[in-house]
Amino acid sequence: MADIDLDHSCTLNKKIRNAQLAQYNFILVVGEKEKANNAVNVRTRDNRIHGEMSLASAIDKLKNLKKSRTLNAEEEF
Repeated sequence: MADIDLDHSCTLNKKIRNAQLAQYNFILVVGEKEKANNAVNVRTRDNRIHGEMSLASAIDKLKNLKKSRTLNAEEEF
């Protein structure tokens, strides 16, 4: 399942904080820099920052985690 926050009244930091409070397992942040690089910045709900990676690479990792049905997916990402 995925959600997107397009609310223009909130800052990017506020959107990230809201996602952490909502306990999303993975938070994919796309700012201006990531948009230009066709990348995403990946965070987990425990505020571990995995850094910027290409969109294709992030999708592949998420698909592999889904296929393996790993319990600690945030740690193995």
